[in-house]
Amino acid sequence: MDKITLRSPAKINLFLKITGKRPDGYHNISTIFQTVSLYDEIIIEKNDSGLTVDCDNKEIPSGQENLAFKAASLTFRACGASFGAAISIRKKIPVLAGLGGGSGNAAAVIVGIDRLYGLNLPENIKEEIAAKCGADVPFLLKGGTALGEGVGEKLKHLKPVEDVYFVLVNPGQKKPSTKEIYAGFRMRLTNNPPWDNNIESFLKKENKTGGDIAGILFNDLEPITDRLIPAVSVIKKSLLSLGALGAMMTGSGPTVFGVYGTEEAAKRAAVKLKDMYNWVYISKSCSADLNEEENQWRSPK
Repeated sequence: MDKITLRSPAKINLFLKITGKRPDGYHNISTIFQTVSLYDEIIIEKNDSGLTVDCDNKEIPSGQENLAFKAASLTFRACGASFGAAISIRKKIPVLAGLGGGSGNAAAVIVGIDRLYGLNLPENIKEEIAAKCGADVPFLLKGGTALGEGVGEKLKHLKPVEDVYFVLVNPGQKKPSTKEIYAGFRMRLTNNPPWDNNIESFLKKENKTGGDIAGILFNDLEPITDRLIPAVSVIKKSLLSLGALGAMMTGSGPTVFGVYGTEEAAKRAAVKLKDMYNWVYISKSCSADLNEEENQWRSPK
């Protein structure tokens, strides 16, 4: 095998609470991750002349500045090899949108190189490489539904959410970096909602519904991004007025998602939102593992 193609999914945060600031300047969080059926495509080919990365989106750097390059370099280093690879990224996930596109690309590169060259790296080594690439990368190695703590790298995988639809809306406005958004957060003595019974029940529940998700939606970063990009709260109100069971910004934004119990309800909302925003996408909760040989990032049946 000289070439491998994988799909890397977007993620959303169903819950994101900042629990404290670390000595290294980063913040500890409690979050619930969910992968959704919106994908980039990663093509990796064996290359005798070194390591290259190119992307079909001009907003994203190629070469060493791309996170995929770092992921590939660390993977080769982990096995003590000096192989080469030509990596091509075909983007569908918006850039700097809170959807984890770059992190997912890095996760796919780690798994893709491991499989392409038959490295057979242990799972814990791949997880260590992923953590060096970014806080969301370890989750995106496996995807599905998971509780993330620390900076998001300490994971507890949950029974996947099934048959829930999400309408994703991006206002198309450039936001400050994630680091700047986090810097705008100030810990408060009272920061509702707390880690309460709703969350505990969600973590334990076997068959999670759209209503269950709507009951836990919370994001400490949403007010900060909304002050800079007021369209965030406008989109949220629009989604709720169009029948969403709940709506919230994902990550540091500015993408906002609405939760829908059926595809029909999601489609009705999306049709109206497309008259107002350039980027509107219907997705479904998805569950699979990049480490699975067939790489079937599929929606559950």
